[in-house]
Amino acid sequence: MPDWIPCKDDYRIGDVLRWREPVWKPKARKNSRTVLIGERLITAQVTHCDREWVEFALKSCETATAETWWKPIPELKADKPLKRRRSSLGKRSPKRRPWGGKDGEAARAVVTSKFLS
Repeated sequence: MPDWIPCKDDYRIGDVLRWREPVWKPKARKNSRTVLIGERLITAQVTHCDREWVEFALKSCETATAETWWKPIPELKADKPLKRRRSSLGKRSPKRRPWGGKDGEAARAVVTSKFLS
């Protein structure tokens, strides 16, 4: 298993990211309190990104239910694309899988270079 590299806002198409995301209880009323019912560990590959949004293809999702919650939390569907706001994703401290191969990170550096665009 490769070591994961911390990344804040540096996402490129083809990157595989992993982050933790809280799961909240649906609100019954507008002014009701929010309740944390669990947490998801999401691993997904970037398929599209722009200035505001990042779109992913889901690779895996592990859901952990909080001790105070008794119902099962629905899993995320692999056939539906995930879409997250770039600023919100940065708050979750995502980690990036290093690109494979002998020249993997060097190839990523060429792809992400601002001088080649």
